[in-house]
Amino acid sequence: MQYKQLPVQHNERGEIRKVGFELEYANVNIEESVRIIQELYGGKEEIEHRFSRKVTGTSIGDFSVKIDLKLLNEKTYKEPLDKLNINLQDISIGNGTLEDEVEIALESVINKVIPYEITTPPVPFTEIEVFEKLRQTLYEHNAKGTEAFITNAFATHINPETPGTDAETILRYIQAFLLLYPWLVKEGETDFARRMTAFISPFPEEYADLVLSPEYHPDIEKLIDDYHQLNPDRNRPLDMYPLFAAIREEQVNQYRDLGNVKSRETFHYRLPNSWVSKPDWTLAREWNNWVVLEELANDPKRLAHMSKEYLALKEDTLIGFDSKWTKETGKWLT
Repeated sequence: MQYKQLPVQHNERGEIRKVGFELEYANVNIEESVRIIQELYGGKEEIEHRFSRKVTGTSIGDFSVKIDLKLLNEKTYKEPLDKLNINLQDISIGNGTLEDEVEIALESVINKVIPYEITTPPVPFTEIEVFEKLRQTLYEHNAKGTEAFITNAFATHINPETPGTDAETILRYIQAFLLLYPWLVKEGETDFARRMTAFISPFPEEYADLVLSPEYHPDIEKLIDDYHQLNPDRNRPLDMYPLFAAIREEQVNQYRDLGNVKSRETFHYRLPNSWVSKPDWTLAREWNNWVVLEELANDPKRLAHMSKEYLALKEDTLIGFDSKWTKETGKWLT
């Protein structure tokens, strides 16, 4: 499958826009994942701790590999013990420590439902085919994805660099996502287990009504504040907090209970499944769905017309709005 081209190919500095991926999977541990990256791209392993490692200096940039759970990745399981002045590293067991034994036990249980995650470096979007060999090699190593087990709410995250950091540009992308959300769920066959979890909760209707209104023209501060007031949650299928933190760090730092927000001038698109155990799956499929959103975001006239129809249909529909709107979306995209 071919990777579609972006309609806006450069950022506001005139550079080719970059994109990175985050792949979640099970059945291939951190050590094996690091070896796969090194075999494909070179680089040197840097060990932060048992559950978090980096591969730096590869041919395309720096990778990170971790288990996607704060309990292990940030070792929060030690917090109650620290309060009691109990240091598991000080307790020897055989050739290791009690901390080693506890972490082995925790990992053996948790990795059944919590994925490992590879975060790729950002590369120019014209070169993202370079990640297909990573996807293919994970498949060949029997990595398990979303469909492998009913509880596997695993995802592929796409982090495309934004073409601009002004309020008007960002608003158009949010509007395009809200308009295409039911279509993206259907087209991407978003897994039922993932939709039932809190990881990709849809945006509240109140927020969609606000930002799709033709009278809504916020400056960047109001755009960010409105987003937070109506969406104080990182678990959205399009998480805007990393971008907002890159643009207005002090403003975002004032918001509580967001956890660690890594600022970056990218959209954090979290909707796609991780189908690494399917032989015919490619990253191009998920990327191309994102490009459809890009095309709409950069067509203001079509965006305005669709917003008007969306709000009108929503007002006239009591049940089954998503299926009705998905059919209408298909007409706009053909």
